[in-house]
Amino acid sequence: MIELHAWIRLRYSDHDSEDHLQRDFIANFIGYLAQNHNWVLADSHGRFINRNGLECFTLDALHNHKDEPFYALTIFSWVAKKSAGSYGLLYFHDDEDSDSFNEFQVYILKRGKLIKAKDMFLSPYQEEVEREYDENNPPKD
Repeated sequence: MIELHAWIRLRYSDHDSEDHLQRDFIANFIGYLAQNHNWVLADSHGRFINRNGLECFTLDALHNHKDEPFYALTIFSWVAKKSAGSYGLLYFHDDEDSDSFNEFQVYILKRGKLIKAKDMFLSPYQEEVEREYDENNPPKD
């Protein structure tokens, strides 16, 4: 099972405020999603939020399995390459990942880079989020 939560503050640049360049970047991003991941918007996993002149993209999903390449990483990588000003977090747990099944995986998007980081909040999954099953002391739920 994949549990995924992510957000990106969409900014084509970290210093410029040309409205037409920002609009072009957003249009290109929408076009990229439509061409490569159209189901993300169609199935309401991803959505755009525009408030007070700030544009964000959020992604939330629960999947049975993770496809390779993982679409969320592909989307974040595209944004990193196309916009130095965008920033955000990709946070997911994959219980079928043999290397990371007991931890959340975190990717930080900032200044045109996508960096993998260690989760310090909900990992290890067994201990922080749920406890191992104990036959002598089963859960009460």
